[in-house]
Amino acid sequence: MISVTILGDSLRALCTGHHILDSTPEAEVCIITQRAEVGLIGEVPGLISSWPPCPPHWISEMYSQTPTPSSTAVRGSWFLKALGIQLSKRGCTFLLRTRVISASAKEVQVVGAGPLGKGTVQTDHILDLREDMDEKTARWHGLVCRTEDAPAANVSGDRSDGTSEIWYSKARESNGVSLQEMTWDGEHPSSYISEGVQLGIELAQDIVDTIIHPVEQ
Repeated sequence: MISVTILGDSLRALCTGHHILDSTPEAEVCIITQRAEVGLIGEVPGLISSWPPCPPHWISEMYSQTPTPSSTAVRGSWFLKALGIQLSKRGCTFLLRTRVISASAKEVQVVGAGPLGKGTVQTDHILDLREDMDEKTARWHGLVCRTEDAPAANVSGDRSDGTSEIWYSKARESNGVSLQEMTWDGEHPSSYISEGVQLGIELAQDIVDTIIHPVEQ
């Protein structure tokens, strides 16, 4: 049985784990993160062109936050949480509050408050998807408000709960209607989910093709 260890719990990391299990259900997937919880901590863009933005079986029940056919946004942190919950149900192991000390080709040295505590994770393949800040990455400023109060904006989406998510490339003065304000560092909010899902699939397929089921030359 082959094992894959993913460093980081970003959107692309979660999607990579799901696609590996789609291709190889018997694979052992482990995700290591310094965070105490997957999703629901901080906020990420949730703009979508359609729902679901990934295979439906990757997502656990989202209850009141489940988008409707007319929704153009989902609460991003809840979406990540739903991906993580479903990944756990599929057998993925999560090492939370765990810091990577070093990583070689097939070994990860860790320390943390998770179930492993301190020690070594042996694996067949390591994929480092911890988010690194790029010098060219832009900082975006977002807000959430009632859809009926939403100001005109080019980068926005409506959620199923009656709120709208709006993003600006520059900080703006509070307009008195915001229910939540947040910042996010990335290329563009509208492509965060679609590109994250696609990149996760591509990374996973590369592992499947070269490590798990290599094509004989």
